[in-house]
Amino acid sequence: VSDKHAALFIDAGRKLLVTFERRSTIMERPRAVPRGFELVSKNGWSLLTIIAEDDTWFRDSRLFGFFDRQVDDGFFEDFDDVVFFGVREGGYAAGAYSVAAPGARVVMVRPVATLSPSVAGWDRRFVAQRRLDFTSRYGYAPDMIEAAEEAFVVFDPTVPHDAIHAAMFRGSNLVPLRARYARPQVERLLDQVDITVPLLEQDMAGTLSQASFAKLFRARRKSSAYLRNLLKQT
Repeated sequence: VSDKHAALFIDAGRKLLVTFERRSTIMERPRAVPRGFELVSKNGWSLLTIIAEDDTWFRDSRLFGFFDRQVDDGFFEDFDDVVFFGVREGGYAAGAYSVAAPGARVVMVRPVATLSPSVAGWDRRFVAQRRLDFTSRYGYAPDMIEAAEEAFVVFDPTVPHDAIHAAMFRGSNLVPLRARYARPQVERLLDQVDITVPLLEQDMAGTLSQASFAKLFRARRKSSAYLRNLLKQT
C-alpha cells in the first residue's frame, strides 16, 4: 500500500474479515500471525489485514487510495458478509474505513472516535498523534459507520477516556457492549477467556447482540485479573 502500511489478503471464502493492526502487535502474538488468521482455516473466511508499520493511526493518503480502489473495483461486493474489526487505533480505523463497504458489520474494541484537537482536545494520551490529520477523508469514525448494518463498540464504562470516546459513536445501528471492570485493556481479557473468536463468529453470522455478548462475557469469571479488578471496586 505504502511505506507506512501493508495489506495482507487471504482469499478463502465468501465471508470477509477486515482487521487493522500494528506490525509490532502482530509480532507479539503466538506464531506472529494477524488477529483473525485462525478463522481462515476454521471457518473458511477470507481475511484482509491492514498492517501499520508504526503508530500511524492508519492516517495515510495512500491508504485512502487503496480503499478507494477497492470500492471502484467492487472488491467488497464479492463477499456475502463483511466484518470490520479493530482494537483502539485499529478500532478507530475499522469504523472509519467501514464506509467503503456499505452494509458491513463493525466491531470496535475501545475505539477512539478522533484525535482532532478541536473535538477531542480533552484526550491527552496521544499528544504526538494529534498532529495527524483526522479531518480529511475517512476522518471522523462516528460519521463513517452510518452505512454499516450494525456497529458494536466494546468498552469498559469505568474507564473515563474510553467511555467518552464510545459515547461519541451514535446512531440507530450502534450497539454498545459494556465490558465493565475489564480494565485496563478489554481485548486482553477477551483473549484470555477465549471469547474474541466466538464474538467475531456471532457478528459474521449477524447474531451478535447485547444479550449474546452478556452470555459470552460470563467467561470473565475465569480470569484472575478480572477478579482482582472487581475486588478493587468493593
